[in-house]
Amino acid sequence: MAEKATANDLLIGNEADEHTIETPFGEMKVWVKQLTWLERQNALTKFVSISADGGDMTPKIDFGGYWKFVITTCIEKTEPSLTTSQLLNIKPEVGEALQSLLPSFEDLMRGIAGGSAPLG
Repeated sequence: MAEKATANDLLIGNEADEHTIETPFGEMKVWVKQLTWLERQNALTKFVSISADGGDMTPKIDFGGYWKFVITTCIEKTEPSLTTSQLLNIKPEVGEALQSLLPSFEDLMRGIAGGSAPLG
């Protein structure tokens, strides 16, 4: 007989996970929360659009929109303290270090398609 799940087994935790990353400018602490099932489903509306070009349905992916969604949804706080507006204006070198903590586009698409990879 299968073991019964508890409420904690079924819910995303309230606490964001603390991470320390090395940037070319020094250490940065980042608190990252997991995406809920609903956030994953809503994600596509933020950065994927479908156009019917000559009868063919063609997806258009806005990768800038993807990273904006992930940064604003998954990052709870940083040290040094950065506002959302500041996070959206980080230097490319900082973004490269930060992206290792955040769900990749492929992870998100796999999760939406029914994969079991944990995100964020």
